[in-house]
Amino acid sequence: MKIGNFKKLAALTFALAFLSCGITNAQTPNAYGYSTGYGTVYGSFGLASTMQSMYNVSRAQMQRSTARNAMIKKWGLAAVEKAEREAGSRSSTGTKTSAPSNPEIFVPPPPVVRNHGVYRPDPSVDTGKALADNLGDTPEEKALIKRIYAATKAGYEKEAALKGWQNNIAAGLTFFTVTAMTVYHDAEEPSDEAVNTYYKVMNVALDEMPELATVASKDKQAFNNMLIGFSGMQVAVYLEAKQNNDADALATSKKLAGMLIEMILKTDPENLRIENGQIVMK
Repeated sequence: MKIGNFKKLAALTFALAFLSCGITNAQTPNAYGYSTGYGTVYGSFGLASTMQSMYNVSRAQMQRSTARNAMIKKWGLAAVEKAEREAGSRSSTGTKTSAPSNPEIFVPPPPVVRNHGVYRPDPSVDTGKALADNLGDTPEEKALIKRIYAATKAGYEKEAALKGWQNNIAAGLTFFTVTAMTVYHDAEEPSDEAVNTYYKVMNVALDEMPELATVASKDKQAFNNMLIGFSGMQVAVYLEAKQNNDADALATSKKLAGMLIEMILKTDPENLRIENGQIVMK
């Protein structure tokens, strides 16, 4: 995507990221500029507070997913799924009368599907305008931001529909994470298998956050859209730097991706890696 003055776009995106970084301990809606940059990203202080713990919850779920995959390699998928069904049955009845068919497979019951990350789309949510108004100073800058957002959103929605991931912030978090870590590490994108695994982890992690159930659907939608917008702007800056073989611009795109990872995921960007073909959260 040819965007012209990528340095200006990077500076615009940095402006919001700078406002929003380093405020993870905010306790009130007015603390640390919540009403400016932070509020623009999260939509409501309730969602902002809820998402503070998202990375740690996701990392714990990722560790469980890794352990499950190891058991599948050892015992086979059918045996592990059977053990999970048996564990779920014992959990639902509160009894231990039925012994597991394979006592060497230790698994928790399958997670309860709550769909906390799912939202109902509202046509009144105009994230392209919100991004443009918060980041752009001139009509040209605003138009550029809207154009990048619209193109990214169209591609994202097409892919989400193919995967059955529509209207779920687990998908937006997956898209943002894959984009940001690819730009930050200047590396190849993770495989489809790794991305699918990460999405499943995000979905289960969000379901483990009961506070998310009370967040307004419009706030979830706005947050998901913001993730898409930030992803698109990162890609635009990064691709232009790559096309121009500009080392300084690549360093700028890396810094921008790192700031956004810290802002959204609340972790050091070095904690996101590809190991053994999978996305790893340190």
